[in-house]
Amino acid sequence: MKTALRWVALVLSLALSLSAVVAADFQVRTPGGIFAFQINALHTPTLTLIRGHTYTFDVETSNNHPFHIESEGVENNDINSGLITFIVPTNNAVRYYECVVHGAQMRGEIITIEPLRIEILNLSVGTNLILTSTATNNWLVQPEYTTNLVSSNWYALTVQTNRLVNGRLETICGRPEGNPVLIRIKAVR
Repeated sequence: MKTALRWVALVLSLALSLSAVVAADFQVRTPGGIFAFQINALHTPTLTLIRGHTYTFDVETSNNHPFHIESEGVENNDINSGLITFIVPTNNAVRYYECVVHGAQMRGEIITIEPLRIEILNLSVGTNLILTSTATNNWLVQPEYTTNLVSSNWYALTVQTNRLVNGRLETICGRPEGNPVLIRIKAVR
């Protein structure tokens, strides 16, 4: 029985220490003497979040500045210490984060945007792959390939160029070996 209790204590101890190392998307602080939130070291920034995505906020604020996200989809809201999870609603609306005590005096804006949608318009296969897609100059694509759809292993192709041509993104990369070859693209900034 004592061995089983030691295992439970060890597992609980490991679980607690592992949860402490999980990285949050945003760190929320109220550094000494400042009457504002500092998020990822920026003073009351406007946050731009993707609709339908989940974000975590690591909150460590002074007792008189509990952090609140004015929206549905928030778990563990109105705290001074801990993790807030925010599933961004899919509707287009401006949202806010603010201090529970000070409201609009200590408020920042949350803008939500549609998820990025990139479509493959053309794929030309020769000694290189030439991929034409709908990405913009703010986003690039990283082609990946696999020769086995059952496997979860995808391998990045070496991109020689990602350039805008006539409003479309042209990506040129080396041709992978194998048959059949499956190609997918990932959007990157």
